[in-house]
Amino acid sequence: MFLSSDDTDAVTGEERSMSEITATGEPATELERLIAELSESGLLVFVFGTGWVTAHLTGATRPLFRGPVDRRWWHVELGDDAASWIMDVRVDEITGVRFVREPYPFPSFPGRESLTVQFLGPGGDTVLNCYVHELYDGQRMRPEKLAAWRALRERYGNRDESKVDRGTLLASAA
Repeated sequence: MFLSSDDTDAVTGEERSMSEITATGEPATELERLIAELSESGLLVFVFGTGWVTAHLTGATRPLFRGPVDRRWWHVELGDDAASWIMDVRVDEITGVRFVREPYPFPSFPGRESLTVQFLGPGGDTVLNCYVHELYDGQRMRPEKLAAWRALRERYGNRDESKVDRGTLLASAA
């Protein structure tokens, strides 16, 4: 969170300045719990972007959330001192979540499907996609991957689309 004034960390006794961000690490909302569960679950592909500019994040990451309630960030840092990538996603700007099972978007794999969790921005556009990675074993969808995606969907509202209000997933207006 952003500190409102200079203070001292209650645990370590170290002084902190008011511009310092303290990382909470722990998800504070239902939306953050969904992101954390996705990012820790292993073989997934997160696609950040809205079309012509994207970044792909593959594999499991340790989620880190920070910032005050009305300005929350999901922080991802990968790499080491020699080279690293840092991505920050404004979680408080996410307005909706979709669980989507649809035909695979590339025609070179006819008959295949994709399983995604899509995060929507203020304009209703998808700004972050999370694809289940290695969904197929040859020509057959892996049943354990489908079962895990369905279980996740059930835990987060058991619906195709949810509206997000201050981090809570709600049924979309009909």
